Formats: sequence, C-alpha cells, structure tokens
Amino acid sequence: MSWFQVSTGAYKRQVHEVPLGKQITDPALIEKITWATWTSILGDEVIGIWPRNAEKADVNCACVTHAGLNIVTGDDFGLVKLFDFPCTEKFVSGYFML
Repeated sequence: MSWFQVSTGAYKRQVHEVPLGKQITDPALIEKITWATWTSILGDEVIGIWPRNAEKADVNCACVTHAGLNIVTGDDFGLVKLFDFPCTEKFVSGYFML
C-alpha cells in the first residue's frame, strides 16, 4: 500500500491512500508509515523545527536527506537550518547553515 501527505493552506496535515485518494485519519496507522521522502513542515516528526513563538507561516519549506537522518528547513528570516530527523522535541535549536 502507498500513501502521500499534504500540508493544507489551513496548516493541517493530511495523509491519503494511493491510488484511491481516501484520507487516512487513524493516527496509529499514520505513525506506522515509513515515508520514502519528506518535504512537509507539519507533523509529529517535525514538531521541533518550529521556533518558540513562531507563527504558522514562519517555516516555509523542509526536506529530509536521502539517508533520512537530517531535515533542512528554510524560514521567513532567511535562515537555512539543519536538524536531526525525526525532530520530535519542541523548540530544538537547529544548526544554522550559511
């Protein structure tokens, strides 16, 4: 079975089954999925990429490395940050990249 996830304009994470497109809402099932790639800014796996007092639009993009060990983010402040993946602890200080 295959799935894909999207981040909506309302900052909600949705997971859908392929090819039917049926939305999966069972958190236990979603937790068991091993993703081939990750570009979402939403989800329990990336809760730590959000700085304290961040607004919803502050983190704009994310991408997990091919090895699946790190995630890189870009934000409204012009910063590119590197985090361990998954990043499940809130308010983690990422490594700034120049």
